[in-house]
Amino acid sequence: MPVSIERDLDLLEKNLTVLKVDYERFFAGGLKTPPAASRRRLDEHLRRVGNVELDRAAERFRLQTLESRYTAMKELWDKRLAAKEEGRSLLRVSRTGPASVPVSPPATAAVPSTPPPARRSKTVSSDGEGSTSVKAIGRGDMKSLFDRFCAARTAAGEDVSKLRYERFEDLVKKQAAEIRKATGATRLAFEVQNRDGKVRLVGRPLSAPAKGNP
Repeated sequence: MPVSIERDLDLLEKNLTVLKVDYERFFAGGLKTPPAASRRRLDEHLRRVGNVELDRAAERFRLQTLESRYTAMKELWDKRLAAKEEGRSLLRVSRTGPASVPVSPPATAAVPSTPPPARRSKTVSSDGEGSTSVKAIGRGDMKSLFDRFCAARTAAGEDVSKLRYERFEDLVKKQAAEIRKATGATRLAFEVQNRDGKVRLVGRPLSAPAKGNP
């Protein structure tokens, strides 16, 4: 692989770590505004590297792992930012005193008398692409994810004759460990996505189930 691509991947990983630190500083009060400019530059860097054809499987997996980590981090940051903004709005309302417009408590959904059935570990997103939870995942679910991955690459005109399920399973588990380490999430899902004609396996954290749900 060209040295420039390896340098790009190293720089991408370094900038991702720096951006993570900057967001933690922002949420801790060390920065007045979120690092939006750094995030845009990282988006552009990732898009540029993603458009390069990588010949070695190890580098393709490294790029996919970085993409999954970044996707999981962005989802976490956006949720925390929304919660932070919501907290500020409620604080401004409370400081206006009795003359302010009363704020109604958030509506809660009625709880059915019969508990809903347990969710299946494998779901299908709105665009029809399958995603599979990796918490207590069964071998059948992993095999299904592998089949979808192979089918998507075949449809994109790629050769899948050298792909092996055992290697794929190891890569998914390794990628899941990286995302858990970066986000602290305990439940993850993996999706097979086709971006600009390139098939990628992207992991993301799942929201924790409400108490009382499996």
